[in-house]
Amino acid sequence: MPKARDRAGLIRRVQYQVEYVLVRALAGLVGRMPEPVAVKLGVCLGWTFWALGRNRRRIARRNIERAMPGEHTDAEARRIVKEVFVNIGLTAVETLWMRRHGNREVFDRHYEEEGIDRLQATLDEGAPPITFTGHLGNWELLGAYVATRIGTVNALARPVNNPKVREYTTGLRRQLGLQVISTRDGVRPMLRALKRGETLAVLIDQHVNRAFVPATFFGRKAATTAVVATLAARLDTPVFAVYSLRRGHQFRHRVIVEGPIELERTDDPEADVLANTQRFNDALEAAVRRHPEQWLWTHRRWKLDDRSPRENEVTDGR
Repeated sequence: MPKARDRAGLIRRVQYQVEYVLVRALAGLVGRMPEPVAVKLGVCLGWTFWALGRNRRRIARRNIERAMPGEHTDAEARRIVKEVFVNIGLTAVETLWMRRHGNREVFDRHYEEEGIDRLQATLDEGAPPITFTGHLGNWELLGAYVATRIGTVNALARPVNNPKVREYTTGLRRQLGLQVISTRDGVRPMLRALKRGETLAVLIDQHVNRAFVPATFFGRKAATTAVVATLAARLDTPVFAVYSLRRGHQFRHRVIVEGPIELERTDDPEADVLANTQRFNDALEAAVRRHPEQWLWTHRRWKLDDRSPRENEVTDGR
């Protein structure tokens, strides 16, 4: 048994080293490319993901059909799924390309904005905002762009398993202006960031296994992090929705800020957290409906809805 564990550990270490070398090599290659070449690589990579990712294609198609039944023809649904993969490819290459080329001037050429002055206004008033977003456009670079406009952004992120890749990607994010808070570190780093007067950014559209509420998303129950609503109530801080929308097959984006979102504040804190998280999901759903080809339909977002009632009672985090 110990020998089997040692062998598995060795295989994992070798796998992690190979992954790290490949990521570093790809980053170096992409960083030296002219932008038009990098864009073409991103599109081709997306097509490759689509061609090879049969299971993820199936998940995406099923999610679209269940989330928006009857709203899209068969041909439209197929086009949306393919565009989702193209956006994934573009996002991967663009993020690596920006590691070398990303500065205030480059971001200003590549991004348009609507409403970021609202975030600055709250900071000027001494009320650091909590922002939420989803996997739309290039979600990786969204926080970096916002940081060029308003200062430090603390992004809550789920760490990757490979420690070397994790260290490298964390360094990449910091180089682009983001401070990364691991989801494994609990709420204290988020509280410290807000008390320092800095912005907190949270992705709310992934399934979570703890500290969630069963809010609906596209009419189906989805385990949604309660951290945004909980911190907003605890610190009485404003909440904004922030989205990055890609403009065609290129490294160009439009950033939209909505809010501050009106929050429910009653004498029932648990009900308020659920009601406010539902408002956040509703805002994100509206954005996804406007641009379904840019959202990450390949994720199994509705695991909670697919479970039995008994399982939900056990794992709803209360």
